[in-house]
Amino acid sequence: MVVSVPVHVEVSPPVDHPTEDRLCDRWSECGRIVSRLQDSDSTYADLLVRLEENLSELEKDEVRVKMKRKISKALKVGGIPRQIRQNFTMVFVNLSINNIEVVKARRGKSIVLYLRCLSVESLLRLREMVLSGLLLRLISDTIKLFIKSGRRVQLIIHSEDFNTCLSSLINAAGIHSLYLAEYCLIFLTIN
Repeated sequence: MVVSVPVHVEVSPPVDHPTEDRLCDRWSECGRIVSRLQDSDSTYADLLVRLEENLSELEKDEVRVKMKRKISKALKVGGIPRQIRQNFTMVFVNLSINNIEVVKARRGKSIVLYLRCLSVESLLRLREMVLSGLLLRLISDTIKLFIKSGRRVQLIIHSEDFNTCLSSLINAAGIHSLYLAEYCLIFLTIN
């Protein structure tokens, strides 16, 4: 089952539609490049598996550095300009580490990134990335490359979208524990 969580990226004051379209195109393009890398590069897949092992912090850092190199090289081969490659690399390394993929980006009332969480755990990690401000900082850094003036960027995940994704992942996994059901109630405060 493939379920994605729409993450609304609101910029205030709003940017013009052509800039939003360029941002959406770039996000979608980078998402496709990294997805192909995950599907076709066994070395990259091995790095993701290695992160699941009981590693020291130094070993985890070494794996992350290798992932950064792989993603940066794939983005370069995919034609992503050097000046934005580093920021997108950081975003996609953090998402990959947490088993989260960018499915697509589109323009709505804001820029909407559709993030696919591959497990309940990855959805919970997404929630932590939002609540800690990490995802906002990573996304803001990429947006600032396209928009030169100082604007405020805000991330919004609607609780209904989050809970729908969570429910779908739980049903697909066949998990019906009281613990997860109780934990679901906490997510109503995300937006």
